[in-house]
Amino acid sequence: MTRQMNIDGVKGAALERLREIGSVPYLPKQDRAIWLQVYDRIGEACVNGPLLPGSRLPGEFDLAELFSVSRITMRKALSKLQQEGQLQARKGAGIFVRRSRTSYTVDDGLRFSQSLEANADTIETRTLELSRVEADAESAAWLDIAEGSEVIRLSRVRVVDGAPIYLAVKDFPALLFPQFEQEFEPAQSVTDVYRAHGIAHHTRGETRVTGKFASESEAAALQVTHRTPLLHVVSVNLSPEGTPIEYNRGRWVFSAVELVFGGRHPESSA
Repeated sequence: MTRQMNIDGVKGAALERLREIGSVPYLPKQDRAIWLQVYDRIGEACVNGPLLPGSRLPGEFDLAELFSVSRITMRKALSKLQQEGQLQARKGAGIFVRRSRTSYTVDDGLRFSQSLEANADTIETRTLELSRVEADAESAAWLDIAEGSEVIRLSRVRVVDGAPIYLAVKDFPALLFPQFEQEFEPAQSVTDVYRAHGIAHHTRGETRVTGKFASESEAAALQVTHRTPLLHVVSVNLSPEGTPIEYNRGRWVFSAVELVFGGRHPESSA
């Protein structure tokens, strides 16, 4: 007798379709390892259904039963899908299908919230760190200050419908922003800090984008598997006089974002 299952996002006809996908006979393992065949099928189900973006997968035990494999085999398949970013494990909540890509327009004139285009119910910002530290060699070079000079370090993560998609570590020259903490606290806005210190607008001096794998600390902050592909975006903001005022090291989950350069400003009075 088939055990009854009823899981958020995968139930009814969707669950039966997943059961059908899992019941298809496997190719001989010498042709392709069984765990890779499971990986293929779940990946296909994430792209073309029945596993919908944002839905929670059945538990590992249930999935192993649906696909007639051991939990170890299922774990290997799920781990690879997490490393590639198709799936995301959320601590204490389960494994979810990654939502559709979020578009982010790289533009000097837009706040982060204006630049982000996401079909989401909630978008939130979580501050992980706000402290004063000594500038390392890299930060000092980008900010054109002496190594060891005091900088204000702000680390934040952007979360879309409960899934972290962007980690940013920003350094600001402390000499330029003596009241940083006081001005930042009310609205958690860097733009407010700029304005309070006489910087009405800024420009992006340089942006560099590279692909790398998530370190353990980055993976923890973004709730992805260690060595998940990330987009590393390094940039510096300049004051109207051309003085470096912010060095930013951003980490996007590769499968979650589309970066748009040269996009139009949205029509908004905000």
